[in-house]
Amino acid sequence: MKHFFYKGKENIIANEQTFEKIKEIIKKDLSKILDTRNLSFLIGSGCSLGDNGIPTMKELADNLFEPKAELNENLKDKVFDATHKAILERLKINHTNEPFRTNLETFLGTLYSYKFYLEKLKEAKEDAFDEDLKDLNKIILRTKEYILYECLNEKNKGIDENIVDIYKQFYRKLSLRDSNLPKPNVFTTNYDLFSERAMDNLGISYTNGFSGFVERFFNPSIFNYALAEQMDISSLKWSVIDSFIYLFKIHGSVNWVERESNNKLFSIQELQDVSFEKLKSEANYMIYPSPLKQNASLGSPYSDLFREFQKRITQKQSTLVTMGFSFGDEHINNIIYQALTIPSFRLVIFSDIGFYVDNKYKAARINIEKLINLNDPRIWVIGTDSEFNNQTDWQKINVDDIGKELHFFDTIANNLFPDFTQDRIEEANKNLIKQLRVKIEEGND
Repeated sequence: MKHFFYKGKENIIANEQTFEKIKEIIKKDLSKILDTRNLSFLIGSGCSLGDNGIPTMKELADNLFEPKAELNENLKDKVFDATHKAILERLKINHTNEPFRTNLETFLGTLYSYKFYLEKLKEAKEDAFDEDLKDLNKIILRTKEYILYECLNEKNKGIDENIVDIYKQFYRKLSLRDSNLPKPNVFTTNYDLFSERAMDNLGISYTNGFSGFVERFFNPSIFNYALAEQMDISSLKWSVIDSFIYLFKIHGSVNWVERESNNKLFSIQELQDVSFEKLKSEANYMIYPSPLKQNASLGSPYSDLFREFQKRITQKQSTLVTMGFSFGDEHINNIIYQALTIPSFRLVIFSDIGFYVDNKYKAARINIEKLINLNDPRIWVIGTDSEFNNQTDWQKINVDDIGKELHFFDTIANNLFPDFTQDRIEEANKNLIKQLRVKIEEGND
């Protein structure tokens, strides 16, 4: 296993021999970074992996297109069978193409584009396309139900408490950073509810862009709000709540549905009942960005979410930390590249630079290596590259190396992320001891 911490093209831990020393170096540098005035995180699917967690987009596509014989009984009526594959063949949609096999969102986006095209033909009264449109809707529905089921792990597979605990550790530490700094932003491409569940368990207040109590509808102005407490009931003195997070689900969420309302400006509603049966009964559930949405209502709510992403990471003195994100989404990459044109911007990437480099995540490896080759000291890339070429190599991994991958979310949250409260206590103790030693030495003189 090869550990690395690139600042530009220099791996500053290349000569370090012990894992403990490596962690110490990274933690010390991160503690400075996380005190950046404008701090943002980008959480990708790699952070929700686990026994009962969420599969990666590659794994989701593999299971949908070529379901395994030992597939979970509850999934057998949600994956593609011979009928669905026949429809794809008739519509000339090759699901074996590389973009589809590595990213199910790309596949779904293509389906919606095709649907938009067929609907326009139907408007032109070309009824010959009615059957195509009907079959295409079957494929879309099957794909959405499959993703919905896999992402609703809490209700269907049992809560993966290990993943919840990792998210809790991350948010606990994040909520304790300097209260005088602006509240941190967490952007995520994940549909799952691990972030919400973790913060609810910890009692951390957050806003995700929805307002209301009984009925919660999207309202982007909420992102401009801060939570404050009244310091003195007899005066108008207020103090911003310390533990507060801005959460942006830029690819949507399993509990978002589209409902038109006469008294609401936006039609996206967040449901509290997140059972599979409840959500799949909705006419339009699991809203996410697609070419179709870009042609309707300017892509709301995604136009607002991506605008916030761009606005917040392009402020002066901004830092973006990515975790579990493969840099496979070009629309996100382009915003990050734009931020890099700002001299005060800093980018910290946790990644293995491409897993199974012969056939998986090639785009991720190319994009991250491109950033390293810029030789920009503002770009840090931290991780462990096992340099596996195939599944067989993976099975040969040394047991002692398991859990030492620097880019794994549990390693970041538990070992590399500074504990601001504990660190401040330790720093205060060190300063106190130092002062006492000075006084003792002065007394001896």
